[in-house]
Amino acid sequence: MLDFRPPALSDRQRIDSFVKKSGQIGCDVSFVNTYLWREHYNIRVAFTGDSYFKCYLNDSGVVAGYSFPMTCGDIHKAIDTVLADAKERGIKPVIGLLSDTNAGVIRQLYGDSVTVKEERNVFDYVYRRENLANLAGKKYHAKRNHLSRFFREHDNYSIEEIKEENFADVLSVTGRWLDSADDTGELSIIRDALEHFDALGMFGLLLYTDGRPVAMTLASSINDSVCDVNFEKAVEIDEAYAVINNALAKHCDSFTLFNREEDMGLEGLRKSKLSYHPDILLAKSTAVFDV
Repeated sequence: MLDFRPPALSDRQRIDSFVKKSGQIGCDVSFVNTYLWREHYNIRVAFTGDSYFKCYLNDSGVVAGYSFPMTCGDIHKAIDTVLADAKERGIKPVIGLLSDTNAGVIRQLYGDSVTVKEERNVFDYVYRRENLANLAGKKYHAKRNHLSRFFREHDNYSIEEIKEENFADVLSVTGRWLDSADDTGELSIIRDALEHFDALGMFGLLLYTDGRPVAMTLASSINDSVCDVNFEKAVEIDEAYAVINNALAKHCDSFTLFNREEDMGLEGLRKSKLSYHPDILLAKSTAVFDV
């Protein structure tokens, strides 16, 4: 049986290495999301000599599902290790958040003994950074109008990098955003992100108008080419979302792609993410094994 435990900050280098070697770009694979959402989703991790495993517990502390394992060795052996772990625990093996590539591997290896189903609500929206930064062409006309309106109406604005001295302003934006939204636990998670900001390798921007913070974005890297936008909040000014989004894309010019994560099935959020015309709609699937 695999020795699962909560992820720790000391696991970052090890997990980052597996993620980079895997070539996966889903937001769920990143160390930052694995660590920050560890309590919310009851995430647990385990390691063998050449492989990395992740699972999710239900409210009773029982494994509810696994992630696709990452390995420097034989992937068939690694998946079989997951299946063996499930058998020892007396649960049906379920591997979720599968990319199309990984779902294909499972289909090829296990054939009719597995059922794979797409989960649209957890598809990632991935964009070329240059498109978010330049907003060029007819399809981004409305986005350019949002920026123009903001700059026309708010000449006393500034954009600052997030650092310890302005962490309180990040929490101010988050708190005011939560006044008009349901708290899904994000405030405590963002506090955790700020507490371990440097250890997690996070970065981000704050937008101010008349000295008052009105938008923030916190991000991290999935690999050297892919930026993950972990959190983005704006209050009081509708166009602030467009401004902070565009500012981060311009600021982080070492990345090729931006993963702006999933829409969770929320109609408004889906409409917003689609309006930026994703270059990749990163499909995710769940595999249920009949073994």
